[in-house]
Amino acid sequence: MDIVRKDIQMLLSHIEEHEIYLEYKKHQEILDRNPRLKERVDLFRANNFKLQSEAGRENLLDVAEHLNRESVSLRRIPEVNAYLDAELALCRLIQNIVQEIVMGVDMHVPRL
Repeated sequence: MDIVRKDIQMLLSHIEEHEIYLEYKKHQEILDRNPRLKERVDLFRANNFKLQSEAGRENLLDVAEHLNRESVSLRRIPEVNAYLDAELALCRLIQNIVQEIVMGVDMHVPRL
């Protein structure tokens, strides 16, 4: 297991040097300079995550509409728009890495 941990640390180091991660960190620092705006963005992100993970909610449409309006409002702010785009790019990079690992390991996973 030590070699796997070592390789994970190496992968993390490569991710931290990747242009997508560096771009994300740059925009995160810009957003951090405005704590009020950062708090608003973090609340939006948390609510968006909750919406995606709680599919059985009764007021799902109302919550989705509210989040959509908040997204439109936040995306009009250039710093927020750049941050959210950079965050999405980083998430996709991580998803691609995980997908390659999962596909590369010979493990039976039943269809859902």
